[in-house]
Amino acid sequence: MHAPRIRVSALTLALCLAAAPAAAQGFTLMGPDSSRLTFGGRVQTQFTTTSADQVPGAEVALRRVRLEATVQASPLVSGRISTEFAGSRVSFRDAYVRLALDPAFVILAGQAYRPFSGISMYSSAKSLPIERGVRIRGVPDAFDHYNLLLDRGYADRDVGIQLRGEPAWAPLGLSYAVGWFNGPARTAFPEQSTGQVVARVGVQPVRNVRAAVSYATRDFGTLGDELLMERGAAWEADVEIGSDRGGPHLIAEVAAGDFDPFRDARFFGAQGWAGYRTGRVSQAITGVEPMLRVSYGDTGLEVPGEQEVEEMGGILVTPGINLWLGGLNRVSINYDVWTPERGEAQKSFKVQFQLAF
Repeated sequence: MHAPRIRVSALTLALCLAAAPAAAQGFTLMGPDSSRLTFGGRVQTQFTTTSADQVPGAEVALRRVRLEATVQASPLVSGRISTEFAGSRVSFRDAYVRLALDPAFVILAGQAYRPFSGISMYSSAKSLPIERGVRIRGVPDAFDHYNLLLDRGYADRDVGIQLRGEPAWAPLGLSYAVGWFNGPARTAFPEQSTGQVVARVGVQPVRNVRAAVSYATRDFGTLGDELLMERGAAWEADVEIGSDRGGPHLIAEVAAGDFDPFRDARFFGAQGWAGYRTGRVSQAITGVEPMLRVSYGDTGLEVPGEQEVEEMGGILVTPGINLWLGGLNRVSINYDVWTPERGEAQKSFKVQFQLAF
């Protein structure tokens, strides 16, 4: 009874998959009036070890399972929804509406990346290292450059409204983004009128060379005898030379700002990636990419006498290699060495298997 319907559905799906280029990620369903719906996603499975005590020395885990849908309703209206399954946690990553009034005037409303930190906004499907910062089981409060920006709420995704643009008449390939977001203080103090402003300006003077600066403000709060609110701010600058399509590739970034205004702590961080991706080396391996990542963080917290401070900075060094298997599919091998300001160095060997579609 249902066989014809099943055959038609299977045939439609097969034609859609066949219509997509082999190297492209995702597949697209075309609708009326040039509307289209594109599906994609990734699965990242990790084998990791850790030198930390009190946790298993080795583990296999689903690091990230992400399903994405991008809708182009018209030349004016589009949007994106992305859901992620990470361990036992399920969350929305992207969920926004995009109104392209003009290349110089695009409105983004919903949950999306704050326009802050090129490294934070770099796709995990393409990044040179497996993790953007310190992620070693049994090692909490490890503040390298990336974790500083993530923990303090200057980078990563948030709900807000952004204005973005790439004016055709602007020199040096100028682009900009400015937005108002709920901010990290909204979660801790939902009854307070808090918010966050983030702005970014970038240039691309020549092909495969990009540079940008960003600035963000946010509210900090502390609850003692009474609730105290303080305004904090941070800036960052990043540069990218090369691309993920092959050859040399360099990404570098520095950032500084308020870690905790109530303790007069200002952080500083810097991170750099360097890699070189070859061309095809065999029928199965489309590229080999040795890489090195160095990341440094300083929370700015002083230690009076022998008092211990949990939030410690340090330096993370990660050599590794990516074996590309066509498209964005790859096997990545990293060895993280985290050396905190005080205490013993911690190490982690990682292998990640990535399927991207």
